[in-house]
Amino acid sequence: MFDHRFFLPAVWVSCALFSVILGYLTTQPILFGVTFVIASINAILELFVGVSFLLPGRRKPSFQHEDWLESTFQTQECTMNTVYKLQNGPSPLLFIVHGWRSSSRSIADRCIWFSERGWHVIMVELPNHGSSGSLGHWSAYRSLKAVKAVGQQLNTIVSNELITSVTYYGHSMGGFIGLRLGTNQSTTIGGHQIERMILESPMTMYEPILDEIAVSFRVPKIIRPMYRRRLIQRFNRSIGQPGRFSNIDEFNIPKWGKPMMPMLCVQANPDERLGMIHYNRLLDIYSDQDTEGLLDAYLLDSLRHAGARKNEDRNQKITEWLEEMDHSAS
Repeated sequence: MFDHRFFLPAVWVSCALFSVILGYLTTQPILFGVTFVIASINAILELFVGVSFLLPGRRKPSFQHEDWLESTFQTQECTMNTVYKLQNGPSPLLFIVHGWRSSSRSIADRCIWFSERGWHVIMVELPNHGSSGSLGHWSAYRSLKAVKAVGQQLNTIVSNELITSVTYYGHSMGGFIGLRLGTNQSTTIGGHQIERMILESPMTMYEPILDEIAVSFRVPKIIRPMYRRRLIQRFNRSIGQPGRFSNIDEFNIPKWGKPMMPMLCVQANPDERLGMIHYNRLLDIYSDQDTEGLLDAYLLDSLRHAGARKNEDRNQKITEWLEEMDHSAS
């Protein structure tokens, strides 16, 4: 199957080769020499842009258990898979999204913990993860559109009347998606707005990830400004909105998102995958006067970014925070 990320690089390589051939066959080698240089530069730029649209790679299997059900949702982006368990009566709902290169199985222990405490639990698998469909150009933006669509269709598996409140839980990339979803007042999950949010070792900025990608693929520093511009242009085309984004800072909080709701952040310390820059950014953004009291954040030495399926310190902080939220509401 042709990888659409590399269509433009292939076009520019073809132009470069065509220029070489014409340079030999015509009396204007300088003109086609210049064309060759321009085409080659564009081919290199587009190649770097293409590889920067990372795909998760080998999928992790979905969580399977006789007490948990699966349901798929059709969205404009792709088919989305969910794994869920509902209570018999009206209950709070946990809407949880896993991280990069994970699946519902990666977050199952967290979800079982909530279910045992009387919650409806819906695990959403991101595009190209678990049993969900695929995107040729994967991005957090297209993924959040698919996740949002699942939330809007959720009443096909759980009635509005059976949901007493909605809490969003996002791990890593799932947290990044939640930060934007929670900012949009039109976002509903099962007919309810998100009331509060739990973030676990969240990604809060795309810029450091892009810098890491550029270093990993050895993008020359001299062309990185052009590389970034091309990347944003390609991204805008991939979402069908040319000109929608113009600057990489739009993918960092607070421009990416700034939910004005109670939030808990439980952060791995140290964070061996993202580092602490994302956590520090979250603290900085929520230190303003207009967000006073919204964020409770905790560094947990026992928590790891990846593989922390069970963690008593995390569960204890979540329990205390939820009890405090319930007490404040009563």
